[in-house]
Amino acid sequence: MRPNSNYNRSLLMTAVAPLCWSIGGLGIRMVNVPPWGIVFWRSMFMGVTILGFLIIRDRKRTFQTFKKIGVPGLAAGAFLAMAFTLYVLAVSYTSVANALVLQGTSSLFAALFGWLILHERARAKTWTAIIVTMAGVIIMVSDSLATGKFLGDILGLGIAIALAGNIVVVRATREVDMIPAACLGGFFSASIAIPMMNTLTITTHDLGVLAVLGSIQLGLGFCLFTAGSRNLPPAQTGLLTSLDTVLGTLWVWLFIGEQPTIKELIGGAIIIITLTLHTILKRQDSRNVPDQW
Repeated sequence: MRPNSNYNRSLLMTAVAPLCWSIGGLGIRMVNVPPWGIVFWRSMFMGVTILGFLIIRDRKRTFQTFKKIGVPGLAAGAFLAMAFTLYVLAVSYTSVANALVLQGTSSLFAALFGWLILHERARAKTWTAIIVTMAGVIIMVSDSLATGKFLGDILGLGIAIALAGNIVVVRATREVDMIPAACLGGFFSASIAIPMMNTLTITTHDLGVLAVLGSIQLGLGFCLFTAGSRNLPPAQTGLLTSLDTVLGTLWVWLFIGEQPTIKELIGGAIIIITLTLHTILKRQDSRNVPDQW
């Protein structure tokens, strides 16, 4: 296969991934299921989907694939389980737009954790981006106490921190295939939800929606992103993943009329623009110093 063909296929796969992810908020709004029930069914379907993918891909080597991730893989799975769980809880208490924008700050938290834990150098532009982004966060959540969204916004930041933890683990063990960690993350998240649920009873409609969220939104989305992003520059994948924030906000706005407030729009715009500029500048730097943020 020619290099350009391989690149184009990888680009398409990586771009489709955030399209899959973006339906999460809308799907959660479409079901009449308590948050912990959503966590359980969505995560369980994701875990089963990725497990099926690994069995088809690796066949008899599936167990070895899981074994190779070791303790770092368990940690990555735990961080993902936290992110999957917190996302559902966050959109239960705040707007989908807020949850997605706050989740999008994970790359900057990852830069901070990389500096603290992996001793990776953080450039001045990264520190500037962190400061400006935090200012955007403050603007976004400034009305949270009055509107009852504060808990959801805090949980949204929790998603970003959990995803950042996963990013740091993956960066520290980049030679290891971490798809099994995502599978475990789904099962870990479902396990967390079980003692918090009142019942497993669910309507056919709601089960169908959550099956789509678990298998397509999370499972297929993650597999496409993992397969495609390995052939693209990290900065380019960062820009493509920002589509999740934009499209996810757009879907709930168009289909259920969930509109952000003025301050949420201003703060969100500051965050998205800052992250985009930082990603573009990081791409230029990565050509010479790939491990610097």
